[in-house]
Amino acid sequence: MSEPSVSAPQTDFEAALTLTPAKDDFTVLNWDVPEGWEQGRGAWGGLVIGAQVLAVEKRQQVDQDSDRRVRTISSQIFAPVPVGPSTISVECLRRGSGMSTWQTMVRNAQGEALAQAVVITATPRATDLASAEATWGLAPVPTLGSWQDVPVVPIDPPLGPVFSRHLEYRPRLGIPMSGAPARTEGWIGLVGLTQWTAHLLLGLVDAWWPAAYTALASPRPMATVSFGAHLLVDPGEISPAEPLLHEAMVTCAEDGFTSELRRLWTPDGRLVVENHQSIVVVA
Repeated sequence: MSEPSVSAPQTDFEAALTLTPAKDDFTVLNWDVPEGWEQGRGAWGGLVIGAQVLAVEKRQQVDQDSDRRVRTISSQIFAPVPVGPSTISVECLRRGSGMSTWQTMVRNAQGEALAQAVVITATPRATDLASAEATWGLAPVPTLGSWQDVPVVPIDPPLGPVFSRHLEYRPRLGIPMSGAPARTEGWIGLVGLTQWTAHLLLGLVDAWWPAAYTALASPRPMATVSFGAHLLVDPGEISPAEPLLHEAMVTCAEDGFTSELRRLWTPDGRLVVENHQSIVVVA
């Protein structure tokens, strides 16, 4: 079976997520994790999240289920994903009349499991509720303002991790090591983007520094233990010409483990991604 046609890479992020089939049915895909996307000892977690979502999207194209949009992902990254060859397996746990449940597993060249995810894809369901649903969302919309009024701040090593040089940051609240409350906010985007996709959006919500850094007095190594996110807007409805507002806050912390809530918003106030992470202070 031939690989489904896809558009040319849009950004550095998209190019870093180049997956090729190891099996004709796309149950296993090869991923050569590139240099330049590291965070600590392995690849940035958002890249690993994006790769797993993309693996499901490619499998759905082969299965002719592309009308089922990515809705949620729950993932655990239990070991660093190193630069170099790896594989992503994709298994359909259940295919219902309007919803599919997928499981992915990232393994290194030695076959060791490094990360896993469960991804839910589905067609629109109770469409008769559209007018009522508009009043259900109670998440407070942050003060948006104009992203053009917030300057770009380079987040390159040693200030930030290696992968951050591929993204565009416009921070406006929550500078690391400032001793302020554990909350951050700012605009984030991808240079040269022509179209938002599920794998880019679900990876991008992980691109900001942990909100706990704001409250600390000095740098401390941290790592994401678990990651769960909901995609709440059709990516095709979001303008690729504008960045998204990223907000994050630590909701509670104990024994070096923090629970962090993150959200991505469009400039016109639509909630795009809601994400919960368990982030541990390593040492």
